[in-house]
This record gives sequence, structure tokens and C-alpha cells, in this order.
Amino acid sequence: MKIVVLCGGDSPEREISLISGNAVARALSKKNTVFRIDPEEKDFVEKLLKIKPDCVFIALHGGKGENGVIQGFLETLGIPYTGSGVSASAACMNKVISKKILHSSGIPTPEFIPAEKNKIPKLPFGYPCVVKPANLGSTVGISVVNNNYELKKAVDRAYKLDRDVFIERFIKGREITIGIIGNEKLQVLPPIEIRTKRKLYDFTAKYKKGESIHVIPPEINKRFLDAAEQYAAKVYKVLGCAGCARMEIIIQENGDMFILDVNTIPGFTPLSLLPDAARHAGISFEQLCEKLIKLGLERCGKN
Repeated sequence: MKIVVLCGGDSPEREISLISGNAVARALSKKNTVFRIDPEEKDFVEKLLKIKPDCVFIALHGGKGENGVIQGFLETLGIPYTGSGVSASAACMNKVISKKILHSSGIPTPEFIPAEKNKIPKLPFGYPCVVKPANLGSTVGISVVNNNYELKKAVDRAYKLDRDVFIERFIKGREITIGIIGNEKLQVLPPIEIRTKRKLYDFTAKYKKGESIHVIPPEINKRFLDAAEQYAAKVYKVLGCAGCARMEIIIQENGDMFILDVNTIPGFTPLSLLPDAARHAGISFEQLCEKLIKLGLERCGKN
């Protein structure tokens, strides 16, 4: 097959996307003819149309690559692609929208309020709290704050990165991630507990070697983990995800849990969580990439 790997893009996660794209291209080139294209190149569209790929593997993180824009563009051209479709990509990329959908579906997610520029709101949940840009991934622009002064600085900083910012109740607990592969038939991958000495599992913890460790299986009550897997599968279906996605979940000591984030285009770097979970399920990196191509063709009705 002819496969185009899209990587790079214009989001703050560009460098991570390039690493993911290179890894995916190497894996897929063993059985396919692979082309890497950066949407930021001036002749991006001409290159894509000239190649006429059988499928596009989207390895773009954040921005237009993950929020439904690229997905809609490829659908307009009639080109199959990996991952979730337009609506699910858009809903999952905007954390405020996804949290509202989860809340209305009875799925626990931390309480939050919108943040306004140049205003210090009255918090219904007190400090510490977390300031988050609504449309960025890889925890870019996220801050844990403990007072009004820190809150204002964090909100100002987040607004420099995104047009929508919100403030979320800080949930103390142990963070796990659960990856899922599939369209209609889902395969829930082994949960991973994330441990870091940092305040939260931020960009540095995710991508700098030695700043976090992956514990598989998590040293957490199995009953809690089983419940988390059920929640993850429910989230996947409620939000209409396809191909793959990764959920970040906080589990408290009493077993209460909260969905923090849903990532529809997880990282494919050497330190990324989804490939690590797949390995522990007996799926090699190459097999994972090939599987996502097949799922993309299936979802687009080409298989």
C-alpha cells in the first residue's frame, strides 16, 4: 500500500509529532511504500494529491492535526485516514466540550469553571486548582496553582497559547492511563500507572527521559482497575472515538476516579504510553501501526 504519514504541523507539539511520525514511517515502511509529509510545507496539498495514498496515518499532535480540521480535509478528498473522525476529534480536542459530554453521560470528571481574561474568579472548589488551555495536548500550558496571584499568572499564560481556558479542581490520587484500540470491537490495553516527582504529569515528565516511570501492571486494587477499564471503554464509545485513544484517569484511595483527558492521537515516541501498553499486550510497534491502518480503512469503508 501507499501510505502517507502526516507529521509536524504548527501546534506547540510539533517536535513531538515529528518524532512520532519518523517512528511510524520506519515501522510501516517494512511492508508499504511510505511518504512523510508536513502540512506546513507550501506544496503539501500538491504532494498529497500526486501520491494518491491508500491511507493517511495522522501522527499530528494538537492543533489542526487533532481537532478535526485535517480529518475533514481528508474526508473531502475521499482519502482514508487513521484514528477518530471529524466530530470525535473536535469534541475530544476541546476539553471543555468533552467534559460536558462526559458529565451529561454520568462519567466522572473533575469539576471546572471557565476562566476569563484579567479576572480572578471565585472558585467553588478552592486551592490547589489546575489551569488548563482547552485545546492543547501533551499538558502544554497546564499549571497547578495555590493562590490568587498564581492563578492570574497561570490564566494569562494559558491565554497566550489558546483562546479557551478553564480552571479545574485538583484531584489528589494516583494517575493511570488506559489505551484502547478498535472501532466497533474494542481492545482495552493494559493500564499503566504513571509516576513522576513533578507536581503533575506535564510535558517534561512525558517526554524527558527519567522524569517519569511507567508501572505495568499498576500497584492499585484490581477492583479499581477493572472499574477504570469499564469507564475508559464507555468514554471511548460516548465520544465516538475510533482507531485508538488514550484516557488519563485519577484514582483516589477510596476508589473514586475521574477522567482527566482523552487523547485521540497519542504519541508514538520511544517514551509514549500507548505503544508501551500495546507491547505489554503482545502487540509490537510495527503491528500497532499496521493495525491502525487497517482500522482506518475499515472506518472509512475501504476494507
